[in-house]
Amino acid sequence: MDDKAGVAVALMKYDAENPTKPQYDRIILVLTGAEDRSKMGLAMSEYLTRAEKQRPSLPAGTNVLGQAAPHENWYKNLRPAKELPVATGEVLTAEVAKVGRDTSIDIFQVAPCEDNDIWELVDALPNINIYHLFFGYNSQQGIATDDMSQEDRLVLSQSKVQLQKTLQARLSVNHPGARVIFTQNDPSFANAGAGSQDLLWCKKFFPEEDILMALRDPFWTGLITLANKYANEATRLQQIPASPDEFMTQVVAARLKDTPLRGQILDMVKDAVLNQQFAQDSPRSYSPVQYILVEEFTGTPTPTLELGGANHMAIVMQYLDNENKDQDTYAMRLLPALCDISEENPTQPPRVSAGAPAAQSPDGWVLAGCNIQETRSYIEGLFENKGP
Repeated sequence: MDDKAGVAVALMKYDAENPTKPQYDRIILVLTGAEDRSKMGLAMSEYLTRAEKQRPSLPAGTNVLGQAAPHENWYKNLRPAKELPVATGEVLTAEVAKVGRDTSIDIFQVAPCEDNDIWELVDALPNINIYHLFFGYNSQQGIATDDMSQEDRLVLSQSKVQLQKTLQARLSVNHPGARVIFTQNDPSFANAGAGSQDLLWCKKFFPEEDILMALRDPFWTGLITLANKYANEATRLQQIPASPDEFMTQVVAARLKDTPLRGQILDMVKDAVLNQQFAQDSPRSYSPVQYILVEEFTGTPTPTLELGGANHMAIVMQYLDNENKDQDTYAMRLLPALCDISEENPTQPPRVSAGAPAAQSPDGWVLAGCNIQETRSYIEGLFENKGP
């Protein structure tokens, strides 16, 4: 859902200096991050058809992970009438040429993608302005498995960190003025829960069919099942259904209504985050359990949807709109990035910090100083200005 919303944000974006002109003449979706790109292409096409009817109430082969992404199961019954072409540098350059020779290109990467595909695109495409990487999960070059040798685990880990470390230098070869912009909930928002938006807010802007689909995100059941292993016996969920679909239905109900399971999940996740072994074993999962799930199941049901892709694309657009403003009065800013290359655990996201030493060239730029409420207002503004 967050990628769909990101596409919608890009389509709604108009030029900051000429509000009658769309920001982008053409938006090209490169679906190398999908297990079946033709199904994903059809799913996105159908989504855009639904989205066109939605009026807000306010004025490349297999994926890089080597296994099917759980949420792609949503589209298992789609039957594409045609196969999408492979997104080679040559194919995309030809598409860009249809817009014009002096076209400026902004690239937003919001899914994992093989580094060789990235190098091919940045080497072939003309006039790249920015390359936005919502880093961490999207930097992955594969999934670590239990039967991997230590050597293979190290190779996989280094492939992730080297992608981030070398992206700016590789981009600069053919695009001297181009910038790599890194974003992540922390440090961009300094808020680990900034990838989410309230369900009621989402319903104003996105088709109901897609929202209902997104509620059944295996992100939730996966985190609950994992956290359950670290909870004490007294709070551990004892009757998780063997059927993933049945458990998903129960969890969705617990997010939407005050069911008995809702309180049980809250007690369990609050207990699980007290277990430091959980934090050590799975920091990438521990953080959303601590900062998203605990809040999601606390108090009166106010469910959220994951809209990280849209939120992060929006802050980049928002920053570029205001880049030339007085920096003393504008909180968002680009800080020189330093990409850490010491991580040897392939299950952990490569780290990017803001503040490269002045004596060395930065590895790109970290967008910081963002505010999730301002981002929500910015997205609302894009939809309010939607044409007839």
